[in-house]
Amino acid sequence: MKWRPGELDQLIRFEAETLVSDNAGGQIVTWVAFPKDTWAKAKPMSGSERDNFDQLENPSSYTFVVRNRFDITEKHRILWNGQEYNIRSIPTTGKRDLYLEIVAERGVAQ
Repeated sequence: MKWRPGELDQLIRFEAETLVSDNAGGQIVTWVAFPKDTWAKAKPMSGSERDNFDQLENPSSYTFVVRNRFDITEKHRILWNGQEYNIRSIPTTGKRDLYLEIVAERGVAQ
């Protein structure tokens, strides 16, 4: 799919899960931001609302388009407009592709 650089008008941040010491001999999970924010296009795909064990969930899926990069995996997450998005899939692209489409979802557990 062809994208134009001007369409990448949303600033997102990639975060990586990291284990840190809890000073009691154990470890806790924390998220560490990549040093630099990334310009992206955020494209809504779907949204819904459901009752899950008396808890209301409203997951929504987005496709984030960024310039092609190879340091992002499904283990990372995206922070956009104060919301956390779990990366669900990153379709395989060629090394020469200019853009990368990332499917991410919010409103559900990791």
